[in-house]
Amino acid sequence: MPRALFSGVAGLKTHQTKMDVIGNNIANVNTYGFKSSRVTFKDVYYETLSGSSNANGAMGGGNATQVGYGSAIGSVDVLNTRSGFAATGLGTDCYIDGEGYFVIKDGAGNERLTQVGQMSFDGSGNLVDGQKNFVCGYPYKDMSGKAAVGGATINLDNSNGTLLDGYKVEVKYDSTVTDTKVEADSDKKTITVTFKPGAAPADKLTKAGLQTALAGTWTWTGTNQPSTFVSSKVTVEGAADDPTGVVNAATGTVIQGANFDTTKNPDKIVNTYGELKDLTIGSDGTITGQDASGTIRIIGQVAIANVPNPQALTLEGNSYFKAVNNTGTITYSAPGSKNVGQLKSGGLETSNVDLATEMSDMIMTQRGFQANSKIITVSDEMLDELCNLKR
Repeated sequence: MPRALFSGVAGLKTHQTKMDVIGNNIANVNTYGFKSSRVTFKDVYYETLSGSSNANGAMGGGNATQVGYGSAIGSVDVLNTRSGFAATGLGTDCYIDGEGYFVIKDGAGNERLTQVGQMSFDGSGNLVDGQKNFVCGYPYKDMSGKAAVGGATINLDNSNGTLLDGYKVEVKYDSTVTDTKVEADSDKKTITVTFKPGAAPADKLTKAGLQTALAGTWTWTGTNQPSTFVSSKVTVEGAADDPTGVVNAATGTVIQGANFDTTKNPDKIVNTYGELKDLTIGSDGTITGQDASGTIRIIGQVAIANVPNPQALTLEGNSYFKAVNNTGTITYSAPGSKNVGQLKSGGLETSNVDLATEMSDMIMTQRGFQANSKIITVSDEMLDELCNLKR
């Protein structure tokens, strides 16, 4: 009977703990970025009344006789499943569409992780979250420019990319020309590469032929020509050395892209341009805004942390996780690269609490608690009967 009492008490404690976890899950059913938890039980100490024995010539084998002492908490696990996107209408609210965590630092430099992308700039230009801690990422370094033309990718280098943003590139063959030429019009924002038929080889676009043409002399027309443009910095990749297709005309547009300093660990992002309007965060984490002159300014790039074992993260409240032990090596990268998700702006991640499951678990837990309390009641009645035997 004492064993039954101990088992009942142990069962009450474990079911109470499970009820505490269920209560916390339900309380956070509408908390952005909340990850629900589950409780697992395990059996505990056993008293062996008789041991097992092997068979011999005279007798058969026997099994052990054991009586247990109830249950205990096996684990409390955080369920790191992704949940849905809740639109908020704020361009600086971000949802990670995939794996990863935002990197947050407090004033002392202590790092925390979160999946709640509630961001805004404070009066000093710092990008902060809803708890007034710094959102970390990479500083803007320079701009680059690329154009995809006829299976080839033209890289215009960092300095040239800023100058030729939005230019239309056309590659063609013309029987009236005597040699390959490159013409650029700064008014029409066009770049035309004309090959003589039979060259490079006949009517076929090769990497070597395009590289030689673009790295050579360009003939410029129009006003406001980019004086710092250097054609020797232009490189070509992707085109075949021995292509099979005939190129009559192929076009593409120079698209500008930002480069960020990813050689260091993420640090706080600061807006040094003053007041900006139409602040947005792109799918790759690039933060842009428009200044008073209408110029688009690039402020920085939000970083995403990839945690090999997210189950090892400890909960700290305020939707923060802390890496302590057993997380594996945490790496940082831009959104959409190295196995981390892209960003979706204008919304936040909802709680992953399944209310139907929690309500069902609550019923089962209440019944389990009730049954364990009955063990104590019945054991007490049996002891009472024992005490009354002398009457």
